[in-house]
Order: sequence, then C-alpha cells, then structure tokens
Amino acid sequence: MTATVSSAIWSPAARAATPKKGGRFRLGVSGGSTAESLDPATYGTGVINAFMVGAIGNCLTEIDHKGAVIPELAESWEASKNADTWTFRLRKGVTFHNGKSLTADDVIASINHHRGENTKSAGKPLLKAVTEINKVDNLTVQFKLASGNADFPYIVSEYFFIIFPSKNGTIDWKSGERQPDNAG
Repeated sequence: MTATVSSAIWSPAARAATPKKGGRFRLGVSGGSTAESLDPATYGTGVINAFMVGAIGNCLTEIDHKGAVIPELAESWEASKNADTWTFRLRKGVTFHNGKSLTADDVIASINHHRGENTKSAGKPLLKAVTEINKVDNLTVQFKLASGNADFPYIVSEYFFIIFPSKNGTIDWKSGERQPDNAG
C-alpha cells in the first residue's frame, strides 16, 4: 500500500507546476484606504505596513527576536571611533523586482527620500543627525552624523527606511504598483 500511495503522491500530475515569474498578487483585507501607497514616506499604521512592507523590500538592517540588530541588505557595518560615521557594506547579488541589482545609489536615494525638505516621512526626525551620505563604491555607503550615535544601525531598520531601486537619483517606488489594465 505504501508503494501505491507514494507513487500517486509523487506522480507528475500530483506535483506542483514549475513556478512562473510575474503575475499579480491581490490581497483583500479590511481597514485599507485608497490613500495608502507604496511610497515609504507615507507609511504609517495602515494595511500597507502590516502586510506589504516585508513583502516588497528590505532595510539595511533588521531586529531579531532577541532585540539585536542584524544584517538585512547590509552584510556588515562599522562605526568610526566616536560613532559619528557609519559605513555599511551591501550584500552582493541582491536583485530588485525589476531586475536591477542593489547598489549604493539605491540606498542613498531611498534614505534621502525621507530627508527631503518637503517629505511627509515619519522617519525624517530619525535622520536629522545625518549630515551626509556618500557612495564609497558600488556596494558601500557611508553616513556622516552631526554627533555620535551608537544606535544608528537600529535606526536604519525602521520599516519606512525600506530600500527601493533608484532611477535618476530618486527612488522608483511606483514601479511596484499595479498598472491599469489595458482591456476596457
């Protein structure tokens, strides 16, 4: 009987088809709002935060179940002696949904999206101490702060500091949104 059952379970008809790239993900939940978008500067307490942030991107760091900061898109980081300069080395081989590889330019554009004069981001006050963000090389970003902050790796783990692909010096968060159907 075992041989009969196992052959039925593992038959080609019973196995899942090879996954296909693309498609559309639809999620029905209560509490959503038409004012919500994938723009990380508008993240608040809405549905987008609860369900989508981790599904659409990552931050430089994250907090583990014990409360420790651990690497996410950054593979490592180090601080200057007085913790006023932080250097993050990015993971190699990270690819965005649009096929673009992660670079320092993406990190700079994503963090600067929250620092702009007219930004709506709740993260802006957390980045007030950042005076400069520099590209050291394609996979290394350096943050200069007005004063030392030993908690800076925790700060960049905040959900709204998600890293998006950059396009012409700004983040391209809209490329992940649903495009209108062409069929009437």
